[in-house]
Amino acid sequence: KMREIDEIIIHATATNPSWMANNSVDDVVAEIRRWHVEERKWSDIGYHAVIHRDGAVGYGRPVERTGAHVGGRNKTTIGVSLVGGRGGIADGEFSDNFTPEQEASLRQLIEDYKKQFPNITKVSGHNEYASKACPCFSVKAWL
Repeated sequence: KMREIDEIIIHATATNPSWMANNSVDDVVAEIRRWHVEERKWSDIGYHAVIHRDGAVGYGRPVERTGAHVGGRNKTTIGVSLVGGRGGIADGEFSDNFTPEQEASLRQLIEDYKKQFPNITKVSGHNEYASKACPCFSVKAWL
């Protein structure tokens, strides 16, 4: 049975722009999965999707499963993480830390998820729920 999904929450990996630049998005997802499973002892990668610097979208935890990306808000949300953002500030601009390719992919992914899950009424940033810079831009202003 599919869980109820009503929100997409955007994150950043807090990595340098050059991090895994020559690797595929599948390699990136595998490395983040390793951090989450081996280092944090989670059951799987916390995010449902990851967008690499070149705009490629990789899929992590299946959307049918509750993610692990925002304390207390995982049950009805989808977590999407952009690769980059190290040193970014909460109210920065999207283009300060991310590429035009990532922007195009994120907008398309949001549109696709909204078609798939008509109850999605909100797209927000991790920084709206935690005192963190992540995802290093104001999602509301960007949308």
